[in-house]
Amino acid sequence: MRIEELLSKRQQSELVTAIKGRGEVPMKLQYLGEGAKNWDKIAKARSGGIKGGINTLEEQIFKEKGKYFIDRIKGKEVNLIDMGCGNGEPVIPIIQELQRQKIKFRYVPMDISSTMIDLATRNLKSKFGDLKVHPIQMDFELGNFPDKIYELSEDGSTNLLMFLGSTLGNMADVSRVLTNVRDSMTSNDFFLIGMQFVNYSKISLIMSHYSQKEVGDFFDNILGGIGIGHNDKNWEPTWNEHKSQVEFRTKLLKDVKVHIGRENFDLDKGEVLSLGKSLKFTEANFISMLQDAGFRTEIFTTNQDLSYAMIMVQPTRYAKT
Repeated sequence: MRIEELLSKRQQSELVTAIKGRGEVPMKLQYLGEGAKNWDKIAKARSGGIKGGINTLEEQIFKEKGKYFIDRIKGKEVNLIDMGCGNGEPVIPIIQELQRQKIKFRYVPMDISSTMIDLATRNLKSKFGDLKVHPIQMDFELGNFPDKIYELSEDGSTNLLMFLGSTLGNMADVSRVLTNVRDSMTSNDFFLIGMQFVNYSKISLIMSHYSQKEVGDFFDNILGGIGIGHNDKNWEPTWNEHKSQVEFRTKLLKDVKVHIGRENFDLDKGEVLSLGKSLKFTEANFISMLQDAGFRTEIFTTNQDLSYAMIMVQPTRYAKT
């Protein structure tokens, strides 16, 4: 697909600025169009009963302790706001717990990609045929969105915003996204996060998850659209110990002419482009980041080996002095 058909004018400008200014291709754009299908392949590799898969770990935690999260909400009807919804499958155990407790709910897939929203909706409707869906297509990395969230709860329902699948670390600026979420919530709203914690003695195991062919195909979405073919570059994930993150870069193997909207420019053989990152946290620095963003922890629970956590938080409301 031509990049002009895939990206809006604003997104084209954002891409040109990122490449020319910082040598980056914003990772969030990779989820658009065919990128949604590529991400679905990655997500399925992380679930389906695979021992230690991220989605499997979340499912196990919620099956064991989901009642405590839902009991804390105490709403007669819940809006499940699935931020960066992906294929929607990580929300299944939450829906099952709501159904078990006979609590009404509405599924709200929120994503930059309409294709991803459609995929999540199809997947969940195939499992829950009478599912009520209120899709929201938006880029929540750009700023806060209180109008969207407040509108959902005007009927008296409770908002549960969710970042599942440990995808929060994939955001370009995690602190800014957390602040955007915090500034979009009232003190009656809840925010549920699934997070994999880093074990520095097992970095090789973490890196093995990012060396799969599906991950490389995922990054081909935007690169192919702007004229960089699959064989025009090589790529590999690397571990940045100083920043505690997996970094994705590609090196051009030949000169390439790039076309984006009205912009035409050259990239030279040997140039390196940053394609994204996946920031990894310890329990301590993640809790600290949540506090710095203005959240207080309501529930914090982990799996047996403490490698994965489900955390429910609310905005901190400061008392009058």
